[in-house]
Amino acid sequence: MKLGPHKALGPDGIPHVVLICCSELLIPYLSLLYWATFKLGIYPTQWWDLVTMVLRKPGKTDYTVPSMHWPIALLNTIAKVLSACVSEDLMHMAKMHDLLPANHFGCHPGRTTTDLLHYVTKFVKDAWHRKEVVSTLFLDIKSAFPSVVLSWLIHDMRCRGVPAQYTDWIRWKVEGRCTTLKFDGVTSEQLTLPRGIDQGCPLSGILFQLYNSDLVNVQDPNNAEEVVAFMDNTLMLVSRQSLTIMNTKVKDMMVRSDGRLE
Repeated sequence: MKLGPHKALGPDGIPHVVLICCSELLIPYLSLLYWATFKLGIYPTQWWDLVTMVLRKPGKTDYTVPSMHWPIALLNTIAKVLSACVSEDLMHMAKMHDLLPANHFGCHPGRTTTDLLHYVTKFVKDAWHRKEVVSTLFLDIKSAFPSVVLSWLIHDMRCRGVPAQYTDWIRWKVEGRCTTLKFDGVTSEQLTLPRGIDQGCPLSGILFQLYNSDLVNVQDPNNAEEVVAFMDNTLMLVSRQSLTIMNTKVKDMMVRSDGRLE
């Protein structure tokens, strides 16, 4: 029921509104199909096929540069519903068992952009109250979802306590995917996707949070350091009496052993 009823069709050509209006008829069949993907370890090969629409970012001057475009993956509708169900499970699991750092925002209730802004504002105002100032370094991971390495994603999920039933299913889902690119009325040949998770998949948000949480975990709160993240955007904050000392500390957070660069 959370599907947008009139979103673009995926490769299977099934409109979202069909599933919304016929859910009572379809659930007895889809539930068995979804159950089989876990129980039998079979992820239908048809669900691996994606269509990637390449959209121009508005207001750019040179569209010959690839980064001036957005690639949006259109997924099979039946597979997207299953991904949404697994996403709900993982978000509930993360909340119940504290699988994610408290200062990693996004992708589950109570972790919105507004909460992040309040969190950062409080850090700054507390520093001002101590007669200190704050230095912040903003990090943005380039091409975040397409850059995910599956083996590391599985490793990070298992380290955080996600059961093997889920990590095995993620492997079956991600391995073997193919896509065709559509741009300006032209459709490419089918391309294999050797890495990454799907832009536009309901699962991608929570998976990426599990993937990059180590960026958040390496701060030292006792040393007036703080790190907050919203998906692929990370903020490193330091409060000190001197700008020179703060900049030195921010650099240390990047380059020390087990720091951000590593």
